[in-house]
Amino acid sequence: MTLTPTEAADQAAAVLRGMYTTVTDWDTALFDQVVLHLADSGQPFGMNQIRHIVPDDACRRAGLYFHALVGHDSLHPDQPALLRRVGDQPSINPKAHGKRVNLYRLTPAGRRHIEARQAARKQPRQQGSAAA
Repeated sequence: MTLTPTEAADQAAAVLRGMYTTVTDWDTALFDQVVLHLADSGQPFGMNQIRHIVPDDACRRAGLYFHALVGHDSLHPDQPALLRRVGDQPSINPKAHGKRVNLYRLTPAGRRHIEARQAARKQPRQQGSAAA
């Protein structure tokens, strides 16, 4: 069966939605902190820089984390971009065999987005009403 481009895009989006569930709250908190740290250097950053900081297990989910930030732009075209792709470089991951990886800069809107997420994590969780 041949898919139309729209059907293929819908199918890919459904697969990605399922994969996003593998990115835990811990992963998101970790990547939020690392991205803010790397962005503070003023230099573009990507997976090569992440690999120097983040444990290998979490690195496997970094692509989905980045995709969610970059994908935010297409899901919310009326809102500013969170990450801006500014180039690429060969991967330092030996399994990638020199594949190019993207380099990004965090936008001011992206910084506000991540800082708001961090602030929300610090708030006490609302508990259901106590049973009488």
